[in-house]
Amino acid sequence: MSFTNTMARDFPHALPANQFVNSTQDCLAPHGVHRGSALPLIATCRDELAFALTAELQRAWGPAFNMAGLAGLLTLGRTGVAAARGHAPIVGGRRTFVVIGLTHVGVDDAGVLGNCERPGVPGPSHTCGALMALHDELRGGDVHTSDYPYLDKYDPEQSRLRERITPRVADPANTDLLAILRIARDLIDQDTDAVIKVLRDDDVPADVAVFTGIHIHGPRGADYVDLGRCFFDRNGEIVPLSL
Repeated sequence: MSFTNTMARDFPHALPANQFVNSTQDCLAPHGVHRGSALPLIATCRDELAFALTAELQRAWGPAFNMAGLAGLLTLGRTGVAAARGHAPIVGGRRTFVVIGLTHVGVDDAGVLGNCERPGVPGPSHTCGALMALHDELRGGDVHTSDYPYLDKYDPEQSRLRERITPRVADPANTDLLAILRIARDLIDQDTDAVIKVLRDDDVPADVAVFTGIHIHGPRGADYVDLGRCFFDRNGEIVPLSL
């Protein structure tokens, strides 16, 4: 295998990260959404490898409300989203939000899913560490769905991640990292619907653009995005967006 082969097999429609960022601007411009008229809400993993893409998104859309959590899952809850709601500019009596939610994974030169390069770290490193830890627990039989719902106050984000992903794994002993990664992406998709409801729970009408997917860290700092959902919700009317 190689990086190219893994990408063709697992993420055949992935875009270079800069193309993804520019395309979010291009597809929303015809709807009158641009930097300065909308507040970006960005949910990526806490991993420092996610920072470069986050920085590019903020270059395109302006300073963002940070929704980052382990594996990109949203952990800020209703209170956090409600706080963001009042930060968006009001244009023509409406607020507009650009919600971006991305889980992530590394793919190295040899095409190994979960491996990545980190500056100054000798040998292969790994990401997403949170999803890989859960993968190892599931394969080792250390996670039991009967233990949940469950929150470890000393490890809240990882225990929440376990609680949400584990019941969706059909065969824990034989699951692979890609399956867990796709479940994380699907949970982010689901969470964006809840975010829209909170953003709309206000006297000021809100329009919301949503972009979800998987952020892929390739060799030598090359980043890609495998798209999930892309749409513009204007007053409850869903407009698909093509990137």
